[in-house]
Amino acid sequence: MDLAIFELDHTLICDDSHNLWLHWLISQGYASSDELTHYRLHALPAQFSPHNIAHYSDYLTRAFVPMSGLSCPTVANWVQRFIHRDILPRVYPQAREKLEWHRTRGDEILIISASGEHLVKPVARRLGAHAGIGLQAGVSNQRFSGAVEGKLTFHQGRVDRLKLWLETRRSPAYQQIFAYCHTLYDQPLLEFADVSTVINASEALQNIATAQGWHSQHWSRYPHLQQAAC
Repeated sequence: MDLAIFELDHTLICDDSHNLWLHWLISQGYASSDELTHYRLHALPAQFSPHNIAHYSDYLTRAFVPMSGLSCPTVANWVQRFIHRDILPRVYPQAREKLEWHRTRGDEILIISASGEHLVKPVARRLGAHAGIGLQAGVSNQRFSGAVEGKLTFHQGRVDRLKLWLETRRSPAYQQIFAYCHTLYDQPLLEFADVSTVINASEALQNIATAQGWHSQHWSRYPHLQQAAC
């Protein structure tokens, strides 16, 4: 049995799940447009650098602030509606095909993201994956505290969280690990995997992929029209 790891944002879907979730919270009156403005100002820069890692990691630690005080069961209900309205229509057709290919092979499928696990795990279930790893939200008395707990699922943190997840598995070791990712920030995960594929890669990531012998694919929301990725 093999393990297939998919990044969520801009790999399985043609958008950023946390950005979409902020829009949902605003539509419900539980977040202000200022939160969305803050996200755009602190969005992940296109070019990789150690400074960018620190910059984005600081943003991720604030990711749950808009949910502070919200009831976990209430948010869970919202998430199901959110997935139906905002996530499923954005899944790349090629992503669905690749997920099905791995299921047919009998592989385990893991979705990983820098978004919160309150989103990642339900999305994983809806897409037929076996597990999801994301940011861990602090919870007190069945309400979100607004804090992030544990290691961030970002850059090297993704590999660290993956290793912790692998340690909890009772199944035999996987023969191969596949990884499907989109950005330079996923380079540690792509290097960790046995079979790596970059999706809609930037020129910089494509150059690394070529040098490393990784696979490269272009996925489009409307492949029959040969339009841009999203």
